[in-house]
Amino acid sequence: MIGIGIIGAGGISRAHANGYMQLSDLAEIVAVADIDYDRARSAANQWGVKHAFSDYQQMLKLDQIDAISVCTYTKAHSQPSIDALHAGKHVLVEKPMAATADEAIQMAKASSQSNKILMVGMKWRFMPEVLAAKAFIDNSKLGDIYYAEAIGWQHRGIPGRTFIQKETAGGGAFMDNGVYTLDTVLYLMNHPKPVSVAGSSANIFGHSTDGNWDPDQFNVEDFGTALVRFEGGITLFFAHSWAINFREQWQMRIAGNRGSAEIYPFSNPKLRLMHGGYNDLTEFTPADLPEGSIDINYEIKQFVNAIENELSSPIPADTFLYTNLIFDAIYQSTDLGREVKVDIPDFL
Repeated sequence: MIGIGIIGAGGISRAHANGYMQLSDLAEIVAVADIDYDRARSAANQWGVKHAFSDYQQMLKLDQIDAISVCTYTKAHSQPSIDALHAGKHVLVEKPMAATADEAIQMAKASSQSNKILMVGMKWRFMPEVLAAKAFIDNSKLGDIYYAEAIGWQHRGIPGRTFIQKETAGGGAFMDNGVYTLDTVLYLMNHPKPVSVAGSSANIFGHSTDGNWDPDQFNVEDFGTALVRFEGGITLFFAHSWAINFREQWQMRIAGNRGSAEIYPFSNPKLRLMHGGYNDLTEFTPADLPEGSIDINYEIKQFVNAIENELSSPIPADTFLYTNLIFDAIYQSTDLGREVKVDIPDFL
């Protein structure tokens, strides 16, 4: 039986807890920790868990715990993950991986040093359409990839709470929901190394007085665009907005000289795969998709399965941190008003 500890008893922790409880023959929640002890105790009572702590360090001392879910706000992802890894626990950390690239790098190093799984909770990796596109691309059906798009135009989606403050979230729309499209495209392209970023981020609606958040607390971006250059001459247009006066639109598109892959996760059709030459380009979208799901229960199942069978991380940190490298570069580019170089850590 795999013993589970949950750090952070906010909203997303309930989804993690439910996922573990669906696997009661393999995993058991042993303890919950939250800086608000009453909230930790309430969650423990609700889930039938014996231990509740206000200090996660006390929880990490429990020998019964083999793995940790980190369900805190983004700025508090890094240190609990690092401490848990060094304490010999496997870690599933919520997306985005960290508030900064430096924090993400330290997390990846801790995973390598401890030889423990660090999995990032990016449920879109298991979307059937993404799995089908990945197999198509890995079968060289796109030829040489030269361009990609990762776009999320939310019509009205400003979340409020800790998400709108840099001190707790690290960033805004890019890091909250833009990470879904960005990570998916990087994964589909097999993580080419980013070289430079020309980006712009802005607070367009955050200071509006007709929203359900405190405009005085709002100090992150709700809109941004970026052109990312990668090794091999690939370029990516990345854009996200929490609130834009367009219709809702999400898309991930990758173009190669022998084909393309397009995913529209909230539209129909969701997937379009093309292969061929200039005059014989043909659609190859499969009628039957691979098994997969974006339900968090499915993500939890992959984490537990990796621990149970001593597998590598289903979503490893050493490449997921590319998202943080790009986020940091966008914010730097915004401040400087020019394209900036991306520094890849030596251990990658």
